[in-house]
Amino acid sequence: MKKIHLTKHIPGLDDYELPAEYPFDPAKLKPNRFARKTHGGKRAGSGRKAAPEPIERHTITLYKTHAKFLRGLDANLSRAIRKLIAKAQ
Repeated sequence: MKKIHLTKHIPGLDDYELPAEYPFDPAKLKPNRFARKTHGGKRAGSGRKAAPEPIERHTITLYKTHAKFLRGLDANLSRAIRKLIAKAQ
C-alpha cells in the first residue's frame, strides 16, 4: 500500500532534536497563580438529604384494588404506605 503524505516535508523544521534535559533556573520561576483558587466541588446543602432512619428493602404482594387505592394516595407506592403508617401511629 502506498503511503500518502497530507503535508509537505519542510527541511530544518521537521528534523529538529530535543535536548535530553532542559535546565530550569529556580530564580526565574513564578508561583502558580491558579493554585489557590478553588473551582467546582460540592456545594453546601446539595445532594440527597439523609433519611431520618435507614430504609430496608422488602417485597410485598398486593391486590390490584389495594395498589389502586395506594396510588390514589401517592404515585409512589412506598410513600403511600409510609403515609398510611404515619397516619396509623
